[in-house]
Amino acid sequence: MATFTVTSTTKVSGSPTVIGDVKIFIDHGATHVFTIANFTTETAPQFVDPDGDAISKFKITSATYVNGAINLAGVPVTIGQEIDHTDISSGLLTFDDDSTNIALHESNITFTLSDLGSNTFSAESGNIRMGVQPETNSAPSEVGDGAETIAFGESLVFTRAMFTLETNPAYADPENDIADKLKVTVLPSSGIIKLNGANVVVNQEIDFSDIDLGLLIFTGDINSIAGGTDTFEFEIADVGSGIFVG
Repeated sequence: MATFTVTSTTKVSGSPTVIGDVKIFIDHGATHVFTIANFTTETAPQFVDPDGDAISKFKITSATYVNGAINLAGVPVTIGQEIDHTDISSGLLTFDDDSTNIALHESNITFTLSDLGSNTFSAESGNIRMGVQPETNSAPSEVGDGAETIAFGESLVFTRAMFTLETNPAYADPENDIADKLKVTVLPSSGIIKLNGANVVVNQEIDFSDIDLGLLIFTGDINSIAGGTDTFEFEIADVGSGIFVG
């Protein structure tokens, strides 16, 4: 009796057929740690492999960076470098904004993927759009108390230093922005503060440029011959944020 044998070969695993695009926003100067999901379930369209295989490797095919780069363990990733999925799962693949660009900016990276079954990179590619939010300028971090002593009948011409360098604590700003405006929130109980000859009112905003010109002056109560202490409350806004802090 003759025998006819038919042998079926093992199915050849195919490379990924769909690789989508993803857009990721981070804060100014921040770092984004890539995940497998960034390149698969979070893309549009989502990652597809004909055999349902997970991704094996990630590869950048082109990149236009604007203040930042994709790094592997802190080292810039080069075009064509193959990154194993285990490194991605370990949090070693990151995008790091270098923080020198304070405006909104965006980098574009084209990439492709291979799968665990075929270990072959797809002919398709996806795009990563890394958007970086503009820098948020912070308000002054320190606005301190000031004190001066004047003789009876004298007036005090305020200087910038009296509200900044000579206060306790001294004026400070996270971005080292200079003091821009002063606002008197509570007037003195007996003395008078004038700006260029006119009485200052509650919550009036005073440019430090006018203080630099010697236009902000305090005059004590000349009817109180015994002297005494008079106080007022103020806030300062920096040139960067414009936010008043007292």
